[in-house]
Amino acid sequence: MRKFTIVVLSLLISANVVSQTDVKDTYNVLVDNTGNISLPKEYRQNWTFLGSYFVQSAPTPTGETSHDMHTVYTQPYAVTHYRKHGNFPDGAVLIKEVNATKTEPLTTGLASYQDAPKVIFAMVKDTKSRFAGNAAWDEGWGWALFNPGDPKSQTTTWKGEGLNNCFGCHIPVKANDWVSTQGYKSVLGK
Repeated sequence: MRKFTIVVLSLLISANVVSQTDVKDTYNVLVDNTGNISLPKEYRQNWTFLGSYFVQSAPTPTGETSHDMHTVYTQPYAVTHYRKHGNFPDGAVLIKEVNATKTEPLTTGLASYQDAPKVIFAMVKDTKSRFAGNAAWDEGWGWALFNPGDPKSQTTTWKGEGLNNCFGCHIPVKANDWVSTQGYKSVLGK
């Protein structure tokens, strides 16, 4: 019984160390000293898929509308923490890819699926106000926008309005830590 207890305690301590290492890696690997956020590599392969939203895009000048697919990922430890505590931990990163969609008849019926990438967003949880004064860090999060194929964040220059463009979509969920989690219930459990 004692060996079993030691093994269980070792696993629990190891899990906590892994969680702490993940948070440390966020600020050592993905965020530089001034708060510039980098797009993580291999997140599609190594992170947890939270869910997708099918969002109507703005009408074209001719009045036609289309839809975009918003696909969201986060680190596995962020999901574990959320399930236990009901919030994202310091250092959690949410990646949202926005892709155009294409619709066509397939053998299974009329199908819509993601097509060309439009933009990628990143949010990094910051409970310690590490980058006060940096326009890309506010309200407990770091915010970044990436154009497809460009690893440099465009957050502070996007449409010349900086961070306000990020907040605009998140204001309705301010009370939910600025995150629209209703589409992730099957993964987050809440």
